[in-house]
Amino acid sequence: MSTLEDINNAETRGMAGLVTRLARAFRPVSRRSVLLGTTVAATALATKPKDYVLRPVAAYATICGPGNTASSGWTVFCATINKGTNACPPGSFAAGWWKAADSSWCGGGYRYIVDCNAACTKCTTGCSDGICDSRCWNCSCGTGSTATCDQRRICCNAFRYGQCNTQVKCSGGVHCRVVSCVPPYRWTSCTTASLSDNRTSEHSTSLLPRWGVIEQKYRDMGAQASYLKASTGPIKSVGDGIGTFVQYQGGKIVTTRAHGTRAVYSWIDSKWQAMGGPLGAMGYPTSDQITGLRDGGWIQIFQRGCVTDSAGTTTQVVYDIRWTKWQAEGREKGLLGYPTGACAFNLRDSGWLQPFQGGAITDSASTTTQVVHNIRYTRWVQAGRENGSLGYPTGACAFNLRDSGWLQLFQGGAITDSASTSTQLVLGVMATAWAAASRQQGVLAYPVAGEVVESRGRHQVFQGGELWALGSGPARRVVGAVLAQWKSAGGATGRYGYPLTDTTSTADGRLTCTFEGGTIVA
Repeated sequence: MSTLEDINNAETRGMAGLVTRLARAFRPVSRRSVLLGTTVAATALATKPKDYVLRPVAAYATICGPGNTASSGWTVFCATINKGTNACPPGSFAAGWWKAADSSWCGGGYRYIVDCNAACTKCTTGCSDGICDSRCWNCSCGTGSTATCDQRRICCNAFRYGQCNTQVKCSGGVHCRVVSCVPPYRWTSCTTASLSDNRTSEHSTSLLPRWGVIEQKYRDMGAQASYLKASTGPIKSVGDGIGTFVQYQGGKIVTTRAHGTRAVYSWIDSKWQAMGGPLGAMGYPTSDQITGLRDGGWIQIFQRGCVTDSAGTTTQVVYDIRWTKWQAEGREKGLLGYPTGACAFNLRDSGWLQPFQGGAITDSASTTTQVVHNIRYTRWVQAGRENGSLGYPTGACAFNLRDSGWLQLFQGGAITDSASTSTQLVLGVMATAWAAASRQQGVLAYPVAGEVVESRGRHQVFQGGELWALGSGPARRVVGAVLAQWKSAGGATGRYGYPLTDTTSTADGRLTCTFEGGTIVA
């Protein structure tokens, strides 16, 4: 196989194999010596592979393209002197532009170069030709650092094409150059008047992202016209051997083979990074931002969670089991609605809770993950939530019960309702006795009022009878004719006092119950 064939097959056969063949083909050096330069070489091969291998030039020089020294007369790229940011530095402005065809930095298409000119801040002399005297400029003539291959001129060339910011009638020289794969009249104050110089199609710097799926997506989004604005550095590795990304002023674009190429805007990225980014709890993004949801909402989905917001909420993260539950509940279209806060950890019994518009998702060391919706959540909060008498929920709400009723169980009791009653709590010994009586399916049916605490005990009224508990003892069921006779005798404050047993049936079909003051058979 020829060396040129090696180059053309580098992508399919891998960098490690390629550098081995190149080391063998060109000079007697060790494979390790060649590998030391593969980080830079990879970029050089991606941009101009034939030039890099077949011509005696350094990898950095190939990345930066022809005319990369001050003596060439060209102006430095803004990314080189602006901390990697592909934008006009403070104090300069877009002054003119041209295009270059067949640029590998734009996928073989047009590349657009914008001159950022200095301002005349020190004086305004010499403006008759539109360029003030160099002593008036707010930058000084110099060259790019020797630490980079882009050693072109900085603020030396007294020149202006003039299609941008035409309201500025006098400017300084060209401070640096910004590049884009999208015409500048779409993202800055420039006219559509076009000039061309194809000699600059491969001019660049190692601080700009090379062409690939990330830059293609960036271009398709509008490049600098998008929320992402300007890139702030080259393509970087996430560090897990899976993902790469480019950082922009307004967010980042991340790509993986499994999850595609996704834009993450800054307001989403800040939440994502707080969760550990791609190596954290949420993993990589699996969608772009999805807009047009209920209540003006949006969502961006990740491997194990999402970032979301709406007109009525603030930006929140939902991840792990909470994300699974929220999806099962219909996400923002379901009863829970949008999240209204972050997940609160370290609650009682190692519990956690995340609030939503219509309720919460919660769990603890002693329970499983459950959802509490609507009126159930309201009543749970009123009862002290996990710190109150109900404790944590132990199951999902059961709907379509007798009389169109529903029921949700908690560690310390239940919340329930039906078509014929109002929402009530059944707690502690009352909940135990109600469960023993088959809850809403039994003789007691649904509660019609909350628990009442009295001087010697407590009681709760149900559709089919009452539960009474003496002191801290168990609740006893009093129903039917026994209940009526007991009530007519003064109830718990009458001569019979509190019940000591549940009401049961006798052999002849009557009801009986033993009280402190005697037994009633009715």
